[in-house]
Amino acid sequence: MKTLTTKLVTGLLLVFFVIGFCNVADAAFAGKKQQNQTEMVSPAPTNPPASLPAADTDTILLVILCFILPPLAVYLKYEEVGTPFIVNLVLTIFFWIPGVIHALYHVLK
Repeated sequence: MKTLTTKLVTGLLLVFFVIGFCNVADAAFAGKKQQNQTEMVSPAPTNPPASLPAADTDTILLVILCFILPPLAVYLKYEEVGTPFIVNLVLTIFFWIPGVIHALYHVLK
């Protein structure tokens, strides 16, 4: 019984950590999104920028995040704790690689 309780507490702490991390990352992502919207409203420069557009940069960052924390990437993609996030969280906790594949599917869809 003692090992079951330890595993249960560890699992719950991990879930709460991921959800808390999602909230912090969502706040940072929302600030970046607001910054991108204000940049889009400003007049276009005469010379095109040498860097990638904001949408491509966000996608690249989400793909990288798919390999590090797949549920966070899915959460940032949809900006809600919905069915794809919960499915990805379960896949990541139990099998990691299917969680990464599932996150890549949703980010690149």
